[in-house]
Amino acid sequence: MKTLTFKKDEVIFKQGDFAHSMFDIVSGSVGVFVSYGGENETRLTVLKRGEFLGEMGLIENYPRSATAVAMEDGTELREIGEKEFGDFFSLQPERVLEIMRQLSDRVRDRTEDYEAACQVLDGLKATKSAPEKRSRSLLERAKALAAFYREVMAIAAVNPEMNAGLYSMYPYHG
Repeated sequence: MKTLTFKKDEVIFKQGDFAHSMFDIVSGSVGVFVSYGGENETRLTVLKRGEFLGEMGLIENYPRSATAVAMEDGTELREIGEKEFGDFFSLQPERVLEIMRQLSDRVRDRTEDYEAACQVLDGLKATKSAPEKRSRSLLERAKALAAFYREVMAIAAVNPEMNAGLYSMYPYHG
């Protein structure tokens, strides 16, 4: 394992890159973006000391689903390569549980986003026949849904296998 230091706004890895390692954040923070640098750039999250990134690509052997960017000068990451992966957790088994917690939090957040999107769509369907009943909050929720949709589609663009799963789990694709 080696420790890498990044300057603010330096790209750590790009969406679509093949994953050969994951990272443990030692200091600083990392922004995770889809469509980084593009018209529909969306920041998904900011990760801080003690959190991991890049584990999905390494575990699944898939291309990166997002771009990671250092948010501060001096951001330090411990790079954990494919060959070091097992040793890292053998020496620090508590870190396996930490990754599982972080992944669970991320899934929970996406589930909440999905539920909110469904509520927005249900609200739009309910007010379709009476446009005067649409409220400002409904418009705000629709905008949030659009942002969420852009995020999901950007991730699906680099993970074509996801497309079938998206349509089967999302009941409003009609």
